[in-house]
Amino acid sequence: MDEHVETKRVLGSLEAAGDVAVERSLIGALSARNVNLHQAASGPVMASGDVSITQGGCGPVMCSGDVSIRQGGCGPTIARGNVSIEQGGTQSVIAGEARIGSGAFVGIVASPKVTVEDGAKVLMSTPQAAAFGAALGAVVALLVRRRRR
Repeated sequence: MDEHVETKRVLGSLEAAGDVAVERSLIGALSARNVNLHQAASGPVMASGDVSITQGGCGPVMCSGDVSIRQGGCGPTIARGNVSIEQGGTQSVIAGEARIGSGAFVGIVASPKVTVEDGAKVLMSTPQAAAFGAALGAVVALLVRRRRR
C-alpha cells in the first residue's frame, strides 16, 4: 500500500493516489485515498476511502468511506459510509449512519440512522433539518417571486 507521510510542514496542497498521513502539519487542500490527520490541520479534504482526524481539524470533508473524528473538528461532512465523532464537532453531517459520541457537537445531521450518546449535542436532526430546508425554500421562493413583480 502506498502511503505518503507529511510531518511538520506547511503545504499549499497535497494530492496522492494512495494513503496520506499528516502529522503536525498544515495543508491547504488534500486529496487522497485514505486520509489520516493527527495533530494537523487542512483545508478541504477529498478522499476515495476513509478519513480519520485525531486532535486536528479541517475544512469541508467529502469521502466515499467512513469519517472518524476524535478530539477534533471539521466543516461540512459528506460521507458515503458512517460518521463517528467523539469529543469534537462539525457543522453538518450527511452520511449513511452517524454516531455522535460524548462531548461532540453537530449543527445539522441528515442521515437515515443517527445515534446521539449522553453528553452529545445535535442542533437539528434529520426531520428537523428537512423541515428547516422546506421552510427556507418557501421563504426564498416568496422573496424571488415578490422581487420579480
